[in-house]
Amino acid sequence: MARVSHNEHLKAIKLSTYSILFFGTPHQGGNYVSWGKLLVNVASIFRHTSSDLLEHLEKDSEWLETQLEQYKPISTDFFTIFCFETYPTTLVSGVSLMVSPLASIPSTP
Repeated sequence: MARVSHNEHLKAIKLSTYSILFFGTPHQGGNYVSWGKLLVNVASIFRHTSSDLLEHLEKDSEWLETQLEQYKPISTDFFTIFCFETYPTTLVSGVSLMVSPLASIPSTP
């Protein structure tokens, strides 16, 4: 990111960052994107919404893969912490959701 000359404007951010924390981030995409899309559709009744971000979070997303590939070259420059859930979250409908620990930690280069 900040190593490339066309990203020189990001150098100050890189130099000021010691650690990066990922909280339950589904690096390989999630199985429950359809729930998010349903909520977006309901909310769209009341205001303008977009499911663009949700499209990127689908399982085996090319966009997520690109993000990981861009992070790998600079990942050793930061102390990175991956947090994941150990207990599922029960929704009002009774369905339990949890980002799997394997999906929370990206494969190493």
